Amino acid sequence: MSRPTLAPELATGRAQTQLALGVIFVLSAAPTLANWVRGDFVNVGLKLVGFAVTAFVLWQVYRGSQIALFLTLALSGLGGFALMLLSPLGGVSVQTLLLLLAGLAFAVCAIALYVHAPIKAFLASQRRSSRRA
Repeated sequence: MSRPTLAPELATGRAQTQLALGVIFVLSAAPTLANWVRGDFVNVGLKLVGFAVTAFVLWQVYRGSQIALFLTLALSGLGGFALMLLSPLGGVSVQTLLLLLAGLAFAVCAIALYVHAPIKAFLASQRRSSRRA
């Protein structure tokens, strides 16, 4: 069963949406994965449930859910801005710079999901197609 072909602007929006949602997932999972690499396996079950919930909410955004989109925008946007504003309080270090860049990436992805025209067009088409089904 093949998928119907998308218009070029929707195909661009789909790729950019996948990129933004993928970056959000990777940035949210990176600290936990870093702890696991160091051998810190405290609360593994809870963190796996958190990964599953994050993946589910991001999948709902991809399918066009407005509620999931607003939840993602709120958490990514506010969390990203908080990281950007509060990371300099940790002093000058490589870790502080990485926190600042992670906050910037969260905020940019949230802003792109909300205002970037190809992403908005793709999510609107997903919303329309899910209502028809």
